[in-house]
Amino acid sequence: MVARLWRMLRFFGVLWISAVWVGTGKAATEGGIRYTRQVAEIRFGVVEPPVVAQHDITVRAPVSNQQLEEKALECSGLAWVPGHLLITSDRHEHIVFDCPIDLENMTLGDPVSHVVVRNEQQLLEDAEAITAIRDRDGRPAVYMMSSLSNDPLERPLPKRRHMLRFEISGVSPLTPQRPVVLSAATLRDTINGYFKTVGIDPYRTFNPQAPGPDQNTYRWGNVEGMSFTPDGSLLLGMRNPLCGQSALFVVVQGVPEAFDAADPAKMRIEDLFVLDLGDRGVSDLCWDPLTQGYLIAAARSSGPRLNKDQPFPPNTLDSALFWWSGRKGEPAILFARLPDMKVEALCRLGSTRFIALGTDEGDVSEGRVLQQQSVIAIMYFAGVDIGDNRQRTP
Repeated sequence: MVARLWRMLRFFGVLWISAVWVGTGKAATEGGIRYTRQVAEIRFGVVEPPVVAQHDITVRAPVSNQQLEEKALECSGLAWVPGHLLITSDRHEHIVFDCPIDLENMTLGDPVSHVVVRNEQQLLEDAEAITAIRDRDGRPAVYMMSSLSNDPLERPLPKRRHMLRFEISGVSPLTPQRPVVLSAATLRDTINGYFKTVGIDPYRTFNPQAPGPDQNTYRWGNVEGMSFTPDGSLLLGMRNPLCGQSALFVVVQGVPEAFDAADPAKMRIEDLFVLDLGDRGVSDLCWDPLTQGYLIAAARSSGPRLNKDQPFPPNTLDSALFWWSGRKGEPAILFARLPDMKVEALCRLGSTRFIALGTDEGDVSEGRVLQQQSVIAIMYFAGVDIGDNRQRTP
């Protein structure tokens, strides 16, 4: 059924996408954000256009080299290398998951874990972001990043401020090599200075396991999206805190040079700016060479619990997908809503007109211990109407 649906889109996709996107007219606005008139709605377990496949990827693996207790994959980031989706899990501190994809038949295999970090002093706790680029030799270089947040008990652990780069020497089988881990603590310190200057309050959220009467714990913030820009800068997207109703983005220079020299001091923040995503933060982002813009997955955070009668977690499953030109004077455009899925990751599948979405329904810090489930959805997306009957497609 999935293969047949994909072939229908493959042969009739141009007509279908024209009916949905080009025929919308000018982009409309609502609540400060722009959106296409025909916004796609993606639902859990429903495989119909523009979704062509969904696949449960809830496999289990040890959380580190020494802690051998197996926990379920909690998808937090996606990156594409030829034939493979690379998946980060914010429960696993030393591995990357590899999910093979057959783009001809649009079938997905089960994820396999690969140990990348063997030194327990260099683990990436709460690994939230991953991106892949070609290095100077043309081989894929993969970058991963922890969230920079404090842990659920407010502890400022160094391993939550780590960045990782590794190379891939082969894809059949996938072979990670030459890992380098750096501290991103100076990036957090610089961002924190901006927060204080602008008056942005750090993020706090309820943790039922926290000791003491006030269980709204100090988490500082979360970096959850990461992508290299066409000019070689690294663009970071923050899930929280927000600046008013807008998400925060950070531009970092000198990242490859820092890893080449094993010197985090070579990384420097060049810019911090906001983008209105409808009171949502960034759960992932990627540069999309097909549409020459950024794909952004956005979601709300639970935040603090205000009173004892407030249901928690609030289950405000209001994830959305945006396209953004990359020009700060232009708004992001909403092109899909996910009313019953919490999307934590997305990426373009090579040069195809399909993108992969990764969901996560297993946040232990919010009491969802028995709701550990991650799903990959494959969606057709070739561009959005940006007004005046124009469309961001090749």
